[in-house]
Amino acid sequence: MLQACKEVMKIDSDSPLRSIDAATLTPIVRRALQRDQLQILDWQVNQLGGGAGNPVSVGLYRFKGTGQDRDERLAWSVILKIIQSPTNVGEVNLGEGDDQTHWNYWKRELFLYQSELLETLPEGMAAPQCYATVEQPGNIAWLWLEDVSDAYEGVWTLERYALTARHLGRLNGGYLSKNQWTAFPWLGKHLTRQWVQILAPDWQAIPWEHPRGLNRYPQPELNPFRRMLFDNARFLAKLDLLPKTVCHGDTYPTNFKARLLSGGEEQTVALDWALAGIAPLGDDLGQFAFGACMNLKNADPKDVDQALFESYLDGLRDTGCRVDPQQVRFGYTASAALRVGLFQLILLSEELKQSESVMQQIVESPVVPDCFEVAMAKEAYQLLGEIR
Repeated sequence: MLQACKEVMKIDSDSPLRSIDAATLTPIVRRALQRDQLQILDWQVNQLGGGAGNPVSVGLYRFKGTGQDRDERLAWSVILKIIQSPTNVGEVNLGEGDDQTHWNYWKRELFLYQSELLETLPEGMAAPQCYATVEQPGNIAWLWLEDVSDAYEGVWTLERYALTARHLGRLNGGYLSKNQWTAFPWLGKHLTRQWVQILAPDWQAIPWEHPRGLNRYPQPELNPFRRMLFDNARFLAKLDLLPKTVCHGDTYPTNFKARLLSGGEEQTVALDWALAGIAPLGDDLGQFAFGACMNLKNADPKDVDQALFESYLDGLRDTGCRVDPQQVRFGYTASAALRVGLFQLILLSEELKQSESVMQQIVESPVVPDCFEVAMAKEAYQLLGEIR
């Protein structure tokens, strides 16, 4: 059986995948197919992701093969997600400790799948089924999950993005009561504040006048996002006053799949809950809107923004949530500017480290539309003094 794996992906001698055999896979696949008598005939494995970026992620693997249930031959596939403590790769202060509210707490997704939280998601939203969670020696955990395909093969229309925004509104609107999250002490808190503080040395050292920086931020002296970073205490304090709720925390569109149900309804399946936490209303929409704007190349970003925000408000209203839309708008724009912008600065910083280009004298900065985080910061500044 292991030979079938080797034909698709080379497995190192010290890889934990080498221990996976038919005895390991059989109960997982039986549960996935709901076939108690199924016998596995063969399988193969592909790595889908992981192993780079966040040290908590060891790898994401798809196991697929065929099985036999009496006279019926069946195809099957499941996902194995392997997570670990960052100390396994020598990283510190990245969620390896006992602080379960740390933005990157490494066991969060394990605890989440072991809890009942994902079983109470609102209409229209779901998480992958979890077939088993296994804690391994050495601060490693395995999550055996449903293999979810996208009904549109990842090519979404504006309307489909708007539907997911509505489902996110339902998710956030359904957990506004603090009593609904006290049972989950491992949910993260103050993610945006932690990012601002942890990354302070990096964003404070960004050479805004570098030609590559000017490509994204052509007028750094007038850049409201740059100003917002140095003025972050005001925005973080105001965000702390907004209504809080349970948030997914990592809402780039790659973490969502569209599923068509038998009755014709569309469901949004949310993947990768590792950054789930407590955050202000509107927080979950920011990264999602950014990704939608990037993917919908021919759409006006203002139209995307408006469609998604209105759908998000509709989702809040679906749950009976009645809050000031201006408060939600501030939570969305301020969180979006800081979260998306900080990540873009990380990418820019890495790009500059790898670049050998020499600083050039820029006589005149190009006139380009505001990038996403600049547009969000500009509006957040306008709202800062207006909301109560």
